[in-house]
Amino acid sequence: MFRCSSRLLRYRATYTAPASGFTGSAGPRGVRASSPATVFSATAAGTFGFGAGGLGVMTAPLPTRMIQTAACLIIGDEVLNGKVVDENGGFFAKYCFALGMDLKRVEVIPDDEQDIIEATRRMSDKYDFVVTSGGIGPTHDDITYDSIAKAFNVSLELHDETAKRMQQLWVSKRNEPTFDWTTPSPRLSAKLRMATLPTGPKCHIHYPCTDLWVPISIVNDNVHILPGIPLLFRQMLEGYEAVLRPRIEDARRDIFRVMISTPQPESQMAEYLTALQARVGGRGVKVGSYPRWGKPRNTVTLVGRDREFIEGLVGEVAAQLEGVRVVGEADADSESEGDEKLGV
Repeated sequence: MFRCSSRLLRYRATYTAPASGFTGSAGPRGVRASSPATVFSATAAGTFGFGAGGLGVMTAPLPTRMIQTAACLIIGDEVLNGKVVDENGGFFAKYCFALGMDLKRVEVIPDDEQDIIEATRRMSDKYDFVVTSGGIGPTHDDITYDSIAKAFNVSLELHDETAKRMQQLWVSKRNEPTFDWTTPSPRLSAKLRMATLPTGPKCHIHYPCTDLWVPISIVNDNVHILPGIPLLFRQMLEGYEAVLRPRIEDARRDIFRVMISTPQPESQMAEYLTALQARVGGRGVKVGSYPRWGKPRNTVTLVGRDREFIEGLVGEVAAQLEGVRVVGEADADSESEGDEKLGV
């Protein structure tokens, strides 16, 4: 197993932090945040070596709070200015649906410290399971860790285990020279910035994937900080599922959805659907109507946790709407070929 050396690896890390950054002092446990400043400078000592057991998924104590509601905070100027189309919010919606969590909110905000502080505090107070996406890279505009640490009044520390994993699992790009982990440099400082994590009461670190060095940093027991790269976001949430499932209050009653394809326009079925919703709402069922503009059929959905009750409604709804139950929205389109395209 690779080891940097048998002695302590010492480095001097200096970089320009965001305008509301921090100054740090350090010791063997790593970098600790203190008062706001524009430049972060720290001397730290730690051993970058690995035991015979290698790297695995961390099994340190994690939050035990039961989960019913969820929210997702997308952080990134690039999403708001149209440079990037967000994929993570959509994936998270499907993830919550599959696990039986009620997703209550998906919000997009800029890389702005005050916006991040306000949004994470509000979501943490209101929802059981909160994930953030984006802003944890090595550059000046990656301020998510810093901002969330401030939001919940905890420090930032260089996390030794994450730094170790980074060094072992880092894969150089094709044209990137072999990286020197032992010599102080701006690049080393930038890399270690990604391992400087919120630390304090109600903070946790979990590695959901054995082949990734990036952790899920958990703050205030329910704010889970994830990368914005869609592949990593998905992979890490999928790896976290086994940990999450036992905490989901309705895990034994997954959310169930039935789709009914109908040739009726929305205006024709509106009265019936309104009465239906009033009748079944008390049983936790939501009735949805989704026009498929330019297509021969529209879609009506029944969503809830009482599968037997919903199954009992299918025959009635299909008959009232002259429809048919489908798995995919377009499954019954061929039955209406030649029909006039539907409006509302």
